[in-house]
Amino acid sequence: MNGAGPSGAPAATGREYLLIRDMPSSERPRERLARYGPEHLSNGELLAIIWRTGSSGRSRESALDVANRALARLGGLAGLAGLAKASTVELKGLAGVGPVKAAEVQAALELGRRLTALEPAQRTEIHSPRDVYHLVASEMTLLD
Repeated sequence: MNGAGPSGAPAATGREYLLIRDMPSSERPRERLARYGPEHLSNGELLAIIWRTGSSGRSRESALDVANRALARLGGLAGLAGLAKASTVELKGLAGVGPVKAAEVQAALELGRRLTALEPAQRTEIHSPRDVYHLVASEMTLLD
């Protein structure tokens, strides 16, 4: 968690900024998404983009800090699964997460669930290695 130290200066976390707007543009989640694509962002970065804002008040935090803390509290590396299973009450119990952020993440996760539940006729069918190639060739051209 990132916050201000007793002097009002950023706490010793290795970062010299408190909010996303204070981050170098090359490290901001939205800019990284535009530059590298969503598959190159962490779960915390993707969640920060959905939530857009952090927390205000005395313990001001960036959306990225709130997102990373929420994921850690809901299950560490498996925090995404915990986030998906969390109720509105559980989400609102996380510091920096109110009813709006809870609704935003629940809506985004529901869209993901609906996408995975599409009827097989709506999914790409793979019958041969050539089908696999056509499905992933554009993504694989970007690999080193």
